[in-house]
Amino acid sequence: MAQQQRAARPVELSSPGEWTDTRPRTRTHALPRQPASVAAARHRVRGELRDSDLPSELCDLAELVVSELVTNAVLRTESSVVRCTARVFARGVRVEVTDDGPPPGTMQTGNGMFLVDRIARAWGSEPDRGSGRRTVWASVCLPDAASGIGRQ
Repeated sequence: MAQQQRAARPVELSSPGEWTDTRPRTRTHALPRQPASVAAARHRVRGELRDSDLPSELCDLAELVVSELVTNAVLRTESSVVRCTARVFARGVRVEVTDDGPPPGTMQTGNGMFLVDRIARAWGSEPDRGSGRRTVWASVCLPDAASGIGRQ
């Protein structure tokens, strides 16, 4: 997984106040670190998004981001559990995947984060120095015609 964080486009979507809904619906799923958890995470997040008023194209993109982030956590960490959180806002979704961090010296990059970079409006990685955990997040949102902000 790439260590770098892409600079956010004009507005970073890490703060709920910048979305139009300040009380997002949030669900976290704790999954075992095994390949089957990728499909389970996609399925669970897709179910949550199905209940939202977001367009199906946005839901599909968020589901792809979930798949890529959970895959990275399953393949490139020694976590026993991977936590996948979806925060559904009125105009988008923020996906967060938390793991116990990569084993020393095993950081790799692949095409998954390239896809996330192309789909997400912003993404990044936040280490928790106290616990050693790491959260990789990505925001997928509806385009804003007035500002040009959104998936490009």
